[in-house]
Amino acid sequence: MKPIVTETRTAIINAAHDAQIVVRPIHDLGEHDVLIKILSCNLCTSEYGLWSGARTNKPLPMTFGHEWAGEIIQVGERVSGLAVGDFVGGSYTFDPYSTEALEGRTSEAPGVKPYDTQWPDGYYGRYDGCAEYLVQSQESIYKFENKIRPSEAGFLEPLATVINGIKKLDIKKGETVVVIGGGTMGVLNALVAKQKGARVIVSELMEKKIRVAEQLGLEVIDGSKVDPVEEVRARTDGRGADTVILAVAATAANKQGFAMLKKLHGKVLMFAAGYPAPELGVDANKIHYGKMQIFGTFLGEFADFKESCHLLGSGEIDVSPLVDKEYPFDQIQQAFENAIIPGGYRTTVVMQ
Repeated sequence: MKPIVTETRTAIINAAHDAQIVVRPIHDLGEHDVLIKILSCNLCTSEYGLWSGARTNKPLPMTFGHEWAGEIIQVGERVSGLAVGDFVGGSYTFDPYSTEALEGRTSEAPGVKPYDTQWPDGYYGRYDGCAEYLVQSQESIYKFENKIRPSEAGFLEPLATVINGIKKLDIKKGETVVVIGGGTMGVLNALVAKQKGARVIVSELMEKKIRVAEQLGLEVIDGSKVDPVEEVRARTDGRGADTVILAVAATAANKQGFAMLKKLHGKVLMFAAGYPAPELGVDANKIHYGKMQIFGTFLGEFADFKESCHLLGSGEIDVSPLVDKEYPFDQIQQAFENAIIPGGYRTTVVMQ
């Protein structure tokens, strides 16, 4: 099916500190494809890390953009469950009929593009949602039950990755969960853990992030004023945390996290990636004798995106304080410059 729009302006990271907008053709729609008018796209940590030169693990020039929200303007002949006018977000594409997908492991399914995928026009990238228009297959599109702010709907993917990690922890009501790092992903982890019935404590150093966490009703430790390990022990009558979520990638944070864990059967979720990679910061024997569980997590599955879509659309999870600043599409370079300022949350690029 021929698209009703034949070209789109798309943002690319051309080189470190160099974001540009290029014009690309829109390919024909397959039977199960939808054409989306993108309303906004948030800049992810991995993207502004690439733009700043802090991350060098992906080829350039690269298309990007997976924290987008938009409106469907055209559907393929065999699309079901979606219609023109629907307000939607999206995930990575995947083969819905593969064994991995049928077993619920959509992030491991064939069809999930590697980051070094090269598009026909020469650009690299898994995603290309920071654009005016996007064609994507229906299995990776999620309809919001209410039309919320596009910048908030852009949290669909980050929240889905958090949900996926939290599921691994099997959090019980009343347990103490400490989240180290009060940035965007740390706050999302804290909100989901709290929704599961846990007592959640966020450990953070920056005053702005402490204020936002408190605004969202979270218990906070100011790590610039007290020793977080001693404070967690004090607040748990010496027992320590049942679970620690490491939402910042630093050797010092890792050491703190393992030190504040309860003596036996503690759980640690390694949520954040760091470049260069931080040291784990724990004695292997402590893992052994302490019967400790350490989890890694990356991406979310189809079910996690569905849950994320509901939590955002229903307002059960409030991400409004995490929208930092909005920039028009033509100011993509300025948007990246804002995104790398320490202490910020999500920077939004507005297309329409």
